[in-house]
Amino acid sequence: MKLNQKIILISIIPLIISTSVVTVIITEMTNDDLLDSSISHIKSLCELTENQMRNPMNNLDIDQMNEIIDNLENQEGIIQVLVLFPDGRLLTDGTNNDFNYGTTFEDNFIQKSIVSSEELLILENNMIRVSKPIILHEKIGILVLDYSTKNIEKSIQISISNIVITSISIITIVGISAIYLSKSISLPILKMKKNVELISKGEIRIESNKSGITELDELSKTIAELGIKIEKYQKELVKKERLSTIGEMAARITHDLRNPLTTIKNSIEILKIKKPEIVKDNQQYFDMMHDAASRMNHQIDEVLGFVKIKQPEKTNVKFQELLSKILETIEVPNNIEIKKPKEDHTIWCDSIQLQNVLINLILNSIQSIGNDQGKITINLEKEDESDKITIEDTGSGIPESSLELIFEPLYTTKQNGTGLGLVSCKNIIESHKGKIYAQNSSKGGVIFTILIPSLKEKE
Repeated sequence: MKLNQKIILISIIPLIISTSVVTVIITEMTNDDLLDSSISHIKSLCELTENQMRNPMNNLDIDQMNEIIDNLENQEGIIQVLVLFPDGRLLTDGTNNDFNYGTTFEDNFIQKSIVSSEELLILENNMIRVSKPIILHEKIGILVLDYSTKNIEKSIQISISNIVITSISIITIVGISAIYLSKSISLPILKMKKNVELISKGEIRIESNKSGITELDELSKTIAELGIKIEKYQKELVKKERLSTIGEMAARITHDLRNPLTTIKNSIEILKIKKPEIVKDNQQYFDMMHDAASRMNHQIDEVLGFVKIKQPEKTNVKFQELLSKILETIEVPNNIEIKKPKEDHTIWCDSIQLQNVLINLILNSIQSIGNDQGKITINLEKEDESDKITIEDTGSGIPESSLELIFEPLYTTKQNGTGLGLVSCKNIIESHKGKIYAQNSSKGGVIFTILIPSLKEKE
């Protein structure tokens, strides 16, 4: 069974059942109320008539009794009025004919009335029958009233008809509302189903549907966002698989390149010692070979750093001591000033990995400044539960369009870059459960910020 059919049935069936139950209950209650009211009315009428009949009955004034009976029979529902002698013989039935005078009745109810000194009441054949003795010091006659209950049945039928009409109107309104509600729910769900099917077929970019129902709109929005996330994860998965393959190949190639590169560098150093006159006459070329070999060695380190990511082995490291070691390994041009932090802090990190990150960032700043006069400012401070390291340079900065891409694998703004240096930095910092990001300085240049959780947070 479809959803819209279920909604309609769920809406209408309880209403039909409740309406039927209410109709039965109201009918019973109305029947009882009307019957009780009629009985009370006929009793009061009988008592009043008995009082009126005493003197005419005592004087056997038939005309006055007939007048009373005529007035009584003019009231709605009165079928018959009889005035009997104490022995049950008919005295008058309200007609002017006297051929019924003295008639006796075999009616069981009248027979009971003859021997009873109290008021009697029975329900039979759609009638309420009441008898009451006419007493003037003693029983001088019997008054019998027959009252029709057809008016009660008519009132009940009218009530039932009104209830049925009202119920049909309510059911119709509810049915129309249920159809509208079912469509307003089922159509968005069917659209979401279609969107899910599109996602399963690879059509990731879908639009969320607006139904006016908050919960369904949120679900539709979630499905649309799911498609975007799946697309993102697919791209990342493809990228990781591609980079994994490239990484394996690069690791082999760089490993094979390192040995001959080391041989070249060693050969240059040996020539400098054994044949200084050759080196002196060709200093420019030897410097070019040395720089090229160093640059290749640095690129190999970047590739291996990206491929071989391992979990950090953290210890308490003094930042000033770490920074001094880094600056000893870097050849800083005379045109660039390195400004170190004045205070010293202990950082909870892998010393070698953080050293590689800082070397990479400082070398990038040196390359950004180039031959211009410039400054690289390194700072360290506590921020919440993290150690915050900033490296700010006065170089050319990074295009705004590239700020979000510089940490992507194989993306580089440098002519001789591998596009893996900053990726390796990001991987190392994230393995420390930290963050790294870049922003252009208002003074020119770029600021790299590193946040590493302190030991206190980890404990």
